[in-house]
Amino acid sequence: MKFNPISNPLDKLPEILKQNLKRNLCVCNEVKKIDIINAIANGATTLTKVRDKTYATSGNGCCTRQVERLIECIHSSE
Repeated sequence: MKFNPISNPLDKLPEILKQNLKRNLCVCNEVKKIDIINAIANGATTLTKVRDKTYATSGNGCCTRQVERLIECIHSSE
């Protein structure tokens, strides 16, 4: 099964989730929000896949709910 990357994932996000893209969403591993969004747009459809690509959520997990929300928004209409 081939995955087609999402060309503009920001279009799928509500305005509130488009803020602070260059700030670390995962503070434990210093992963920027835009890097997580790009990983999701390029096929990371689960927390495990996001963690494998970015290391986000592999610290104390405080960003887990935010990453889940990004996955939900970006992949919701597929």
